[in-house]
Amino acid sequence: MMNTAQNDFALLLKSWRAKCGVSQLELSLRCEVSQKHISFLELARNSPSKIMVLLICDALEIPLRDRNTLLLAAGFAPGYRESDLSAPELAAVDQALTMMMNQQEPFPAMVVDDCYNVLRANMGAMKLQGFVYDVQRPEDFPETAGNLLHGFFAPDGYRDLIGNWSDVAPCILKRLQVEAWAAGDNSGLQELLDELTGFPGVPEDWKQHVPGDWQSPVLTVDISKNGVDLSFFSTIATLGTPQDVTLQEIRIESWFPADDATRQFFMDS
Repeated sequence: MMNTAQNDFALLLKSWRAKCGVSQLELSLRCEVSQKHISFLELARNSPSKIMVLLICDALEIPLRDRNTLLLAAGFAPGYRESDLSAPELAAVDQALTMMMNQQEPFPAMVVDDCYNVLRANMGAMKLQGFVYDVQRPEDFPETAGNLLHGFFAPDGYRDLIGNWSDVAPCILKRLQVEAWAAGDNSGLQELLDELTGFPGVPEDWKQHVPGDWQSPVLTVDISKNGVDLSFFSTIATLGTPQDVTLQEIRIESWFPADDATRQFFMDS
Protein backbone atom coordinates (compact mmCIF):
# COMPACT_ATOMS: atom_id res chain seq x y z
CA MET A 1 0.00 0.00 0.00
CA MET A 2 1.50 3.36 -1.05
CA ASN A 3 2.08 6.07 1.53
CA THR A 4 1.38 9.77 1.05
CA ALA A 5 5.04 10.66 0.48
CA GLN A 6 5.39 8.03 -2.24
CA ASN A 7 2.27 9.29 -4.01
CA ASP A 8 3.24 12.97 -3.75
CA PHE A 9 6.68 12.31 -5.17
CA ALA A 10 5.27 10.08 -7.92
CA LEU A 11 2.91 12.81 -9.11
CA LEU A 12 5.65 15.45 -9.08
CA LEU A 13 8.11 13.21 -10.90
CA LYS A 14 5.62 12.39 -13.64
CA SER A 15 4.70 16.07 -13.99
CA TRP A 16 8.32 17.22 -14.28
CA ARG A 17 9.25 14.49 -16.73
CA ALA A 18 6.31 15.42 -18.95
CA LYS A 19 7.11 19.13 -18.60
CA CYS A 20 10.67 18.50 -19.77
CA GLY A 21 9.55 16.24 -22.61
CA VAL A 22 11.73 13.36 -21.41
CA SER A 23 10.66 9.73 -21.74
CA GLN A 24 11.04 7.20 -18.94
CA LEU A 25 13.73 5.48 -20.99
CA GLU A 26 15.69 8.69 -21.52
CA LEU A 27 15.42 9.60 -17.84
CA SER A 28 16.59 6.15 -16.81
CA LEU A 29 19.63 6.47 -19.09
CA ARG A 30 20.49 9.89 -17.68
CA CYS A 31 20.21 8.57 -14.13
CA GLU A 32 21.92 5.25 -14.99
CA VAL A 33 19.08 3.17 -13.56
CA SER A 34 16.59 0.83 -15.19
CA GLN A 35 13.48 2.12 -16.91
CA LYS A 36 11.53 -0.21 -14.65
CA HIS A 37 12.81 1.67 -11.59
CA ILE A 38 11.62 5.01 -13.02
CA SER A 39 8.27 3.44 -13.84
CA PHE A 40 7.90 2.07 -10.31
CA LEU A 41 8.73 5.49 -8.85
CA GLU A 42 6.01 7.11 -10.97
CA LEU A 43 3.54 4.42 -9.96
CA ALA A 44 4.49 4.97 -6.30
CA ARG A 45 5.46 1.32 -6.02
CA ASN A 46 9.00 2.23 -4.93
CA SER A 47 10.24 4.94 -2.58
CA PRO A 48 13.21 6.95 -3.87
CA SER A 49 16.40 7.41 -1.91
CA LYS A 50 17.63 10.95 -1.39
CA ILE A 51 20.42 10.31 -3.90
CA MET A 52 17.84 9.15 -6.44
CA VAL A 53 15.78 12.32 -5.97
CA LEU A 54 18.86 14.46 -6.56
CA LEU A 55 19.91 12.40 -9.61
CA ILE A 56 16.49 12.96 -11.14
CA CYS A 57 16.66 16.67 -10.37
CA ASP A 58 20.05 16.91 -12.08
CA ALA A 59 18.84 14.92 -15.07
CA LEU A 60 15.79 17.16 -15.56
CA GLU A 61 17.63 20.38 -14.62
CA ILE A 62 15.00 21.20 -12.01
CA PRO A 63 15.42 24.58 -10.23
CA LEU A 64 16.68 24.47 -6.65
CA ARG A 65 13.40 25.72 -5.17
CA ASP A 66 11.54 22.86 -6.80
CA ARG A 67 14.24 20.37 -5.81
CA ASN A 68 13.38 21.20 -2.22
CA THR A 69 9.73 20.48 -3.00
CA LEU A 70 10.62 17.10 -4.48
CA LEU A 71 12.82 16.24 -1.50
CA LEU A 72 10.00 17.13 0.89
CA ALA A 73 7.52 15.11 -1.15
CA ALA A 74 9.85 12.11 -0.90
CA GLY A 75 10.08 12.50 2.88
CA PHE A 76 13.45 14.24 3.12
CA ALA A 77 14.51 17.63 4.45
CA PRO A 78 15.12 20.41 1.92
CA GLY A 79 18.63 20.29 0.52
CA TYR A 80 19.09 23.93 -0.43
CA ARG A 81 18.96 27.03 1.73
CA GLU A 82 17.12 30.21 0.80
CA SER A 83 19.17 33.04 2.26
CA ASP A 84 18.74 36.79 2.33
CA LEU A 85 21.29 38.63 0.20
CA SER A 86 22.45 40.43 3.33
CA ALA A 87 23.21 37.16 5.14
CA PRO A 88 26.86 36.84 6.28
CA GLU A 89 27.34 33.61 4.33
CA LEU A 90 26.54 35.46 1.10
CA ALA A 91 28.99 38.30 1.76
CA ALA A 92 31.32 37.36 -1.11
CA VAL A 93 28.45 37.21 -3.58
CA ASP A 94 27.03 40.45 -2.21
CA GLN A 95 30.37 42.14 -2.82
CA ALA A 96 30.53 40.73 -6.34
CA LEU A 97 27.07 42.09 -7.16
CA THR A 98 28.04 45.51 -5.84
CA MET A 99 31.24 45.41 -7.89
CA MET A 100 29.36 44.52 -11.07
CA MET A 101 26.85 47.33 -10.59
CA ASN A 102 29.61 49.84 -9.81
CA GLN A 103 31.58 48.80 -12.88
CA GLN A 104 28.50 49.37 -15.01
CA GLU A 105 28.34 53.04 -13.98
CA PRO A 106 27.35 55.47 -15.35
CA PHE A 107 25.03 53.14 -17.26
CA PRO A 108 22.05 51.39 -15.62
CA ALA A 109 22.29 48.06 -13.80
CA MET A 110 19.79 46.35 -11.52
CA VAL A 111 19.78 43.20 -9.44
CA VAL A 112 16.39 41.52 -9.80
CA ASP A 113 14.88 38.29 -8.53
CA ASP A 114 13.28 35.60 -10.66
CA CYS A 115 10.06 37.64 -10.98
CA TYR A 116 11.95 40.83 -11.87
CA ASN A 117 11.41 42.55 -8.54
CA VAL A 118 14.18 45.12 -8.22
CA LEU A 119 16.45 44.28 -5.29
CA ARG A 120 19.20 46.80 -5.99
CA ALA A 121 19.98 49.47 -8.53
CA ASN A 122 23.04 51.56 -9.33
CA MET A 123 23.13 55.32 -9.85
CA GLY A 124 22.73 54.95 -13.62
CA ALA A 125 19.49 53.04 -13.09
CA MET A 126 18.31 55.67 -10.62
CA LYS A 127 19.00 58.39 -13.20
CA LEU A 128 16.98 56.54 -15.84
CA GLN A 129 14.10 55.92 -13.45
CA GLY A 130 14.10 59.56 -12.40
CA PHE A 131 13.99 60.61 -16.06
CA VAL A 132 11.09 58.28 -16.85
CA TYR A 133 9.01 59.06 -13.75
CA ASP A 134 9.89 62.76 -13.39
CA VAL A 135 11.08 62.34 -9.81
CA GLN A 136 14.43 62.84 -8.12
CA ARG A 137 14.21 60.66 -5.01
CA PRO A 138 13.81 56.86 -5.12
CA GLU A 139 11.17 57.03 -2.38
CA ASP A 140 9.00 59.04 -4.79
CA PHE A 141 9.05 56.38 -7.50
CA PRO A 142 5.60 54.81 -8.13
CA GLU A 143 4.93 51.32 -6.83
CA THR A 144 5.20 49.84 -10.32
CA ALA A 145 8.87 50.90 -10.45
CA GLY A 146 9.63 48.20 -7.88
CA ASN A 147 9.21 45.55 -10.56
CA LEU A 148 11.20 45.98 -13.75
CA LEU A 149 8.53 44.51 -16.02
CA HIS A 150 5.62 46.22 -14.29
CA GLY A 151 7.55 49.43 -14.89
CA PHE A 152 7.66 48.64 -18.60
CA PHE A 153 4.01 47.68 -19.03
CA ALA A 154 2.15 49.91 -16.56
CA PRO A 155 0.47 53.02 -18.05
CA ASP A 156 2.50 55.33 -15.79
CA GLY A 157 5.85 53.80 -16.72
CA TYR A 158 8.02 53.22 -19.76
CA ARG A 159 5.36 51.97 -22.15
CA ASP A 160 4.17 55.25 -23.67
CA LEU A 161 7.77 56.47 -24.02
CA ILE A 162 9.01 53.46 -26.01
CA GLY A 163 8.85 54.24 -29.71
CA ASN A 164 9.25 50.61 -30.79
CA TRP A 165 6.79 49.25 -28.21
CA SER A 166 5.09 46.98 -30.78
CA ASP A 167 8.38 45.07 -31.10
CA VAL A 168 9.62 45.36 -27.51
CA ALA A 169 6.46 44.14 -25.75
CA PRO A 170 6.12 40.83 -27.66
CA CYS A 171 9.84 40.07 -27.21
CA ILE A 172 9.62 40.61 -23.45
CA LEU A 173 6.46 38.52 -23.15
CA LYS A 174 7.86 35.67 -25.24
CA ARG A 175 11.02 35.57 -23.14
CA LEU A 176 8.94 35.57 -19.97
CA GLN A 177 6.75 32.79 -21.32
CA VAL A 178 9.80 30.60 -21.96
CA GLU A 179 11.08 31.34 -18.45
CA ALA A 180 7.67 30.43 -16.99
CA TRP A 181 7.66 27.14 -18.89
CA ALA A 182 11.14 26.28 -17.62
CA ALA A 183 10.36 27.24 -14.02
CA GLY A 184 8.40 25.10 -11.62
CA ASP A 185 4.97 25.60 -10.12
CA ASN A 186 6.60 27.39 -7.17
CA SER A 187 7.63 30.22 -9.46
CA GLY A 188 5.49 33.33 -9.80
CA LEU A 189 6.44 33.83 -13.45
CA GLN A 190 3.15 32.61 -14.91
CA GLU A 191 1.26 34.94 -12.60
CA LEU A 192 3.53 37.79 -13.66
CA LEU A 193 2.93 36.96 -17.33
CA ASP A 194 -0.83 37.02 -16.75
CA GLU A 195 -0.54 40.39 -15.01
CA LEU A 196 1.48 41.93 -17.84
CA THR A 197 -0.83 40.71 -20.59
CA GLY A 198 -3.71 42.24 -18.63
CA PHE A 199 -2.28 45.76 -18.92
CA PRO A 200 -3.78 48.03 -21.60
CA GLY A 201 -1.75 48.53 -24.74
CA VAL A 202 -0.35 45.00 -24.94
CA PRO A 203 -0.52 43.70 -28.53
CA GLU A 204 -3.17 40.97 -28.65
CA ASP A 205 -1.16 39.00 -31.19
CA TRP A 206 2.08 39.04 -29.18
CA LYS A 207 2.47 35.26 -29.44
CA GLN A 208 2.36 35.43 -33.24
CA HIS A 209 4.40 38.61 -33.52
CA VAL A 210 7.07 38.62 -36.23
CA PRO A 211 10.11 40.81 -35.42
CA GLY A 212 10.33 44.08 -37.30
CA ASP A 213 12.96 45.00 -39.84
CA TRP A 214 15.43 46.70 -37.50
CA GLN A 215 19.03 47.25 -38.51
CA SER A 216 20.70 46.46 -35.18
CA PRO A 217 21.83 42.87 -34.46
CA VAL A 218 19.99 43.12 -31.12
CA LEU A 219 16.58 44.54 -30.26
CA THR A 220 16.95 47.97 -28.72
CA VAL A 221 14.57 49.78 -26.39
CA ASP A 222 14.07 53.26 -27.84
CA ILE A 223 12.81 55.85 -25.34
CA SER A 224 11.76 59.39 -26.26
CA LYS A 225 10.74 62.09 -23.80
CA ASN A 226 10.88 65.89 -23.78
CA GLY A 227 13.05 65.96 -26.88
CA VAL A 228 15.53 63.44 -25.45
CA ASP A 229 15.99 60.20 -27.41
CA LEU A 230 17.62 57.22 -25.69
CA SER A 231 18.37 53.79 -27.12
CA PHE A 232 19.51 50.74 -25.13
CA PHE A 233 20.20 47.05 -25.37
CA SER A 234 20.52 44.85 -22.31
CA THR A 235 22.43 41.86 -21.00
CA ILE A 236 21.38 39.48 -18.25
CA ALA A 237 23.97 37.80 -16.01
CA THR A 238 23.40 34.95 -13.57
CA LEU A 239 25.61 33.12 -11.09
CA GLY A 240 27.27 30.07 -12.57
CA THR A 241 27.13 27.50 -9.77
CA PRO A 242 24.52 28.56 -7.19
CA GLN A 243 23.77 26.22 -4.29
CA ASP A 244 21.31 28.57 -2.62
CA VAL A 245 17.77 29.18 -3.87
CA THR A 246 18.11 32.96 -3.66
CA LEU A 247 21.36 32.98 -5.63
CA GLN A 248 19.95 30.81 -8.39
CA GLU A 249 17.00 33.14 -8.85
CA ILE A 250 18.77 36.50 -8.93
CA ARG A 251 20.14 38.09 -12.07
CA ILE A 252 21.95 41.28 -12.98
CA GLU A 253 20.29 43.23 -15.77
CA SER A 254 22.66 45.74 -17.36
CA TRP A 255 21.67 48.35 -19.93
CA PHE A 256 24.14 49.62 -22.50
CA PRO A 257 23.85 52.67 -24.77
CA ALA A 258 23.10 51.80 -28.39
CA ASP A 259 24.17 55.20 -29.70
CA ASP A 260 26.37 58.17 -28.84
CA ALA A 261 23.47 60.36 -27.68
CA THR A 262 22.46 57.81 -25.05
CA ARG A 263 26.07 57.38 -23.96
CA GLN A 264 26.43 61.13 -23.53
CA PHE A 265 23.16 61.40 -21.58
CA PHE A 266 24.60 59.16 -18.87
CA MET A 267 28.11 60.58 -19.03
CA ASP A 268 26.74 64.03 -18.21
CA SER A 269 26.31 64.52 -14.47
